[in-house]
Amino acid sequence: MNYAEDPFMCRVDFFRASGKWYTTEAIDMIKVWGESDMIDAVHKAIVFHTNGRLNGMTAVCLEPYHEHSHPVMVIV
Repeated sequence: MNYAEDPFMCRVDFFRASGKWYTTEAIDMIKVWGESDMIDAVHKAIVFHTNGRLNGMTAVCLEPYHEHSHPVMVIV
């Protein structure tokens, strides 16, 4: 179950502050895979990928590419 052909690409859904869905994007997590804190790794990957255009939104990643993977929700 993966959003893209590459296993390190993860599906991330973005929601506005009101809770309304905004967009879904594939985030590259290969550069942060080895980091010990998975939540920080997901947040770093999202910030790097979105380059500030989705700041203030809630990001939900159900299956991050990380050795200790579990669903994550962060504010960008």
